Amino acid sequence: MKSGKLMMGFALAAALTIPLAGCGGKARLSAANMCKAAGGTYSAAAQTCDAPAVNGKKAAAMCDAHGGTYLADQQVCEVEGIK
Repeated sequence: MKSGKLMMGFALAAALTIPLAGCGGKARLSAANMCKAAGGTYSAAAQTCDAPAVNGKKAAAMCDAHGGTYLADQQVCEVEGIK
């Protein structure tokens, strides 16, 4: 009986800990998806977003506004996870 409770405790601890392990990593946001979410159209050639609120704003500037680092060769914004 004690081993059953012990195993249940380990399983519960693992279930709560494993999802939190990913929070400290990095996430990448597509420049095109950030622009689309702002209601705009993304130009991959110019790396700009034409949206009502951000007309012609550079993808790097949009990424910077989110606290990220823009990777121009991949056209993604890399942001740190919550620590």
